[in-house]
Amino acid sequence: MNNSLQNEIHRVAREQAILFLSEFSVTDFIGPTIESIIELKRIHLIYDTIDDWEAEGFSASKQGLNFIFINSNFNLRLQKFTIAHEIYHLDDKIEQLASAVEAERAADHFAANILLPENVVFEKYRSLKRSGYNSLEVFFALADLSQVPYEAMYKRYKELEISTVDIDKNLKLIQIESRNPYLKTLEQELQLLRKNVLLSLSELDQPTYKKAFRKLENLKNHFEQQRMVADSE
Repeated sequence: MNNSLQNEIHRVAREQAILFLSEFSVTDFIGPTIESIIELKRIHLIYDTIDDWEAEGFSASKQGLNFIFINSNFNLRLQKFTIAHEIYHLDDKIEQLASAVEAERAADHFAANILLPENVVFEKYRSLKRSGYNSLEVFFALADLSQVPYEAMYKRYKELEISTVDIDKNLKLIQIESRNPYLKTLEQELQLLRKNVLLSLSELDQPTYKKAFRKLENLKNHFEQQRMVADSE
């Protein structure tokens, strides 16, 4: 994918993210409340465990209903990013790209933009700096406030031209002794860096192993009624 096409995909995804956030008059990070937003969008969330580190989640539609499946073997940060990614594929106000590869890139960029809006990132960044936090503490505080994966925050820093010099310098000292297949290399390195800097991990860094589909019975009734209507015609 050439740079001009990639930039165009990012531009369109960013514009769609701005429209999405304006729908909810967002003034803060939505990571902590993304499940509530999903309910407002009438999207049904399904959580379960799948022993496949390449399957973070997926979305599907059936008889006018929209679903997002989340693999809860991944940590909570990655679950929230997956939800934001799949919103892109399900929102009927978003025109989908024909190419699957381009659509996936657009969905990732859309997710980054709705979870880490530029104005909110800079507002929180400046506030934390004024409060005396050093650059590494600011980075991890922003990741916790927004509840996003560290890699997503790192890439957002790059996009917004926020310095990653201290992060990069400290990452060179990180050695992974045992690979976690449910984390990409950079995500695991940043997680280990956080442990070195703050001496602890967050509950957001843990898998939830959640199994839940709260509206299953309602949907069973819905599909049964749809089937009865179809049989009567």
